This record gives sequence, C-alpha cells and structure tokens, in this order.
Amino acid sequence: LWPFATLGWPTKNNYLKKFYPTSVLVTGFDIIFFWVARMIMFGMEFLNKEPFKNIYVHALVRDEKGQKMSKSKGNAIDPLDLIEKYSADALRFTLLSMASPGRDIKLSEERVKGYRNFLNKLWNANNFLILNKCSFNNIKKTPKSNINLNKWIYSELLETKKIVEKNVKDYRFDEASREIYQFVWHSYCDLYLELSKTILYSDNKKNIKEIKKMASYVFKEILILLHPFIPFITEEIWLKNKLDNSSKDYLMLANWPDGKIRKDKDTKDVENLIYIISEIRSFKNELNISPGSFIDVSLSKIDKKKRDFFKKNETVLKKLGRISNFLNKDIDKPSALLVIKGNVLKLYFEESIDLNLIKENLLNKQSKYQAEMDKIRSRLKNKDFVKRAPKHIVEQEKTNYNNLQNDIKKISLTVKSL
Repeated sequence: LWPFATLGWPTKNNYLKKFYPTSVLVTGFDIIFFWVARMIMFGMEFLNKEPFKNIYVHALVRDEKGQKMSKSKGNAIDPLDLIEKYSADALRFTLLSMASPGRDIKLSEERVKGYRNFLNKLWNANNFLILNKCSFNNIKKTPKSNINLNKWIYSELLETKKIVEKNVKDYRFDEASREIYQFVWHSYCDLYLELSKTILYSDNKKNIKEIKKMASYVFKEILILLHPFIPFITEEIWLKNKLDNSSKDYLMLANWPDGKIRKDKDTKDVENLIYIISEIRSFKNELNISPGSFIDVSLSKIDKKKRDFFKKNETVLKKLGRISNFLNKDIDKPSALLVIKGNVLKLYFEESIDLNLIKENLLNKQSKYQAEMDKIRSRLKNKDFVKRAPKHIVEQEKTNYNNLQNDIKKISLTVKSL
C-alpha cells in the first residue's frame, strides 16, 4: 500500500493526483516477489494504475569475500562507521561505481578509502587553481580557445558529459561514475593541469590568462557533473569559491554543461602527445624501472616530418615523460626500442640499470603467463567443463586466455628490443 497510502489514500486529494504513479522504485532483487509484485497488484486493484514506471533492481551489498553480511558471522559493516571515517560522499561514490547489473557488491574498507582519495584529489585541484589565482568570475560562457591544450580539455569535457548523461538515463550508474572518475582524475588533474604548468610558469601573459580561464571553467563544469554522485564536497567547493557570485544559488540548481564536440587537428595533436607520454610511462613500468628515472631518447629512426612534432613539443615531453635529451643519432649505452604508432624510439637508460636482470625478470613473467595459459587451455578443451560451467565463467576464461596471449607477445617484443 506504500506508494499511495503515504499520499493520503483512500481519500482522494491533490497529493495523490500529483504524485501517483511515482517514476522509479529502487529495490533489491531478493524482494521482487514479496514486495514489488504485490505493490503492483495493489496499485492496479485500488487505483487502476501501476504504482511506478521503472524498477531499478540494484545489487546486494556483501562483505569483501562475497558473503552476505550478518551479525552472527560478525562480518557486518556499519555504514555510519565508514561515513564517520571516510565521509558520506566516499561511501556513496564507492557503491555507485560498483553497482553493475547482475553483480553483487563486495564491499571493503579499502575501496571506500580509495574513493576518499578521489575526493582529496578534487579538493587539491581546487587549491591548485586558487594558488595560481584562477578566477571563477565571469566564466559563465565557454572561454575562447587558441591553445591546443584548451581545445582538447573542452572536447574531453563535452564527450564525458555526453557519456555520463546517457549512462545516468540508462541507470548505469557504475559506468557513469567510472567515466567521470577517469575524466577528473586522469584527463583533468593528471594531464591537463600538469601540461598547463608549462604555460602557467612561462612569460607568455596572453596564454597564461587563457589557461587560467579554461582551467576555472572546466573545473566549474566538473563540479556540476559530479554533484549527483558526491553532493557534499562539490557543494562545499562551489560555495567556498562563490561560483554564483552571490552565494545565494546552490550548486544543485546549476545546469549541466552544454556545447558541441569538435575534434580537429589541434585536439588530435594533444591526444598524440598524451599517448606518447603514456606509452613511455607504461614501458618503464613493464621493465620495472622507476617512473621518476630520466631517459635519453634517440629520434634517428623517425622521418623529419614526425621528428618536428617531437621538437615542437619538446618542453612538455621532457617534463612529463622524464626525458633528459632528444638525440638525432644513436649512442653506445644500454637501450631498448619502443614502437609508438609506427614510430621507433630508442630509449637510453641510466648506466646503473641492469638490462640482463630486467630481461631475466620478463622471461620469468612470460613463463608464469604461459603456465596459466596452459591451465586455461586444458579447462576449455574439457567438454564437461564447457558444458556444465555457467556461460559467463566460460566466456571469462576465454577472455583471460586472450589477454595472457597478448601479454606474452608484448613481453617477447620487449625482450627482443633490449
């Protein structure tokens, strides 16, 4: 009776007329028959209308081992304890990001702690803008962009907004939260703000002004996008910065960003730059070399036109790629070849790096992957396993096999290049 009894039924009144039927029922799958079906039956019986248009069936929250929480087992997690320790926003964002259809949520304190770090990242980004005197006044309209970096971050913002909006409409809150997380943490904080430092700390006053405006504008739009996911910290930052110029209008009243996505040569240049930096960082990680260590890069195997791109973006590549020098010829020093979109770069490491040890470690890793692949192949050849195991388990095994195969190929190429 709840959908209509709370509105004054059986008395016919304006509340009942205005709010019945409701739009969405949010529920767990374990009470679909006991609760949901009966609500529909009673709604049809007494008001001749179903009580809600959509039913969002969310996952059950279990402990980190996947067991149902119970006081007798002693594995129950009190949400109030997590909120006290990490904040309501951190817990909320954790549950949203893990709410995949058909999957239970295996909740652990470490996950909540991880998303608390995301809130810190947002707070620190705001402090960075304040420190660099980025003004939030007069940024109601999209600032004009002449700098490639600004064109890129604006197109990324609109792309993210489009995907997040679609996922929210489709009740895919997990995908929506992951998308906004990636954009804020990686695209805006790790890449845009880091790349912008090369301009902010230069002598070009015109470019500095443009970067400050765009950095402020995009951050403002980020707060609007993030508000449904983490309402408390976003509202706090919004009011702290007096983003409405009067502090009377709250963030929850702000409109979502609007605009047309434009991808041109300038934005693709920035994407190319980011891809090169990411590949260099990833390659260092594969070799188990410290990400902070510097390298020299030889461009001898790259044609002149493409070499100009590296020279043009030398300052940024050196800063974020941790590169000491770009060389036009090869030198006698420990090295490895890295192929990025058909461009062959020769990376020279510090003399202290033992390439033979790196090679040995990579081959050991390859052997482990091969052993795991052999086990999976054996399981997939077993007709009983394929026939009896749940379909999603079989598909997962096939995916794992393909991933391991790709990893082995990658290691082989890396070992050859050393």
